[in-house]
Amino acid sequence: MFLKVLSVIVFTMLFARTLYGSEESIEIIYFGHSMFLIKSSSVSIVTDPFNPAVGFPLPDVKADIVTVSHEHSDHNNVSLIKGNPVIVRGSIEAKGIKFTGIPSYHDNRGGTLRGNNTIIRWTLGGITFAHFGDYGEDELTEEQYEKLKSTDVVFIPVGGVYTIDASKALNIIQKISPKMAIVMHYRTDSYGLKVLASIEDIKKVIPGLEKMPSKIKISKSSLPTKTKIIYMETQ
Repeated sequence: MFLKVLSVIVFTMLFARTLYGSEESIEIIYFGHSMFLIKSSSVSIVTDPFNPAVGFPLPDVKADIVTVSHEHSDHNNVSLIKGNPVIVRGSIEAKGIKFTGIPSYHDNRGGTLRGNNTIIRWTLGGITFAHFGDYGEDELTEEQYEKLKSTDVVFIPVGGVYTIDASKALNIIQKISPKMAIVMHYRTDSYGLKVLASIEDIKKVIPGLEKMPSKIKISKSSLPTKTKIIYMETQ
């Protein structure tokens, strides 16, 4: 009887692990600017799809969910994404995933220059992500920090001008201490808004910034114990 009960418990634990994907592999693809595809075996999420004016090639992408941090045309081109996705602009549950919208500003003057911005946080495959959109405040407020302090992976802008620069981004990364920080919203050698800082400029500010391919896979157990800051090639 004991062995039968034990086998049922073990089976239930294994089934729950498979069902909820606690160790599921998550694929991340970078298209440039602030646009990523984050994909598990069951759901795909696109962040801040850009428009042609940004200068990156427009990808052919299908997704279940699209997150939008603010209503500027280089971040809200939802019509680009195929598959009739659910649009997430704040706190909502979609496709079984709880998204939390964290209010912030697009500038360091209370939104008077560029308006509001929403940091969007969610958990997929046991990994908690936060996409900062066009975050422009000089530093995190206490309320923002409390909602972000246990985040595993952050997508954070570093290009300056319209967002925080690499120095302010580094301060935020050091405060939150995520397992991984992926920088975004900068200029590459071939693409991106010319006024933004280049990746070479950013390397001078963020020591140990590591280059990764345009497509990576991570899991909860594979995340580093010490914060790793990376930039990705574009797809």
